[in-house]
Amino acid sequence: MVTVILDGREMGDQQVAHQYMKRALNLSAHYGENLDALWDELSTLHHPLSIRFTNVDDMLMSLGEYGKKLLELFKEIPMYNKAVAVHFDDES
Repeated sequence: MVTVILDGREMGDQQVAHQYMKRALNLSAHYGENLDALWDELSTLHHPLSIRFTNVDDMLMSLGEYGKKLLELFKEIPMYNKAVAVHFDDES
């Protein structure tokens, strides 16, 4: 299983966050850089992937309400795709 660390400190705004996740998670070239596109990518992965999310509080401070929606997406995705596991090192 591949493990990817997502650092909330690297997500200063929405555009930067999506570009960072695209690189870190090796998302497809046609990734649309929004929450719906992220859901589509993660919900259809076929290979096992473990995501470790660090510095969640920093991400929430930078992204506000959008960060809360992003966090919810990462909490929900393992219920829809058993190939994806998500762990949080810290969070409010």
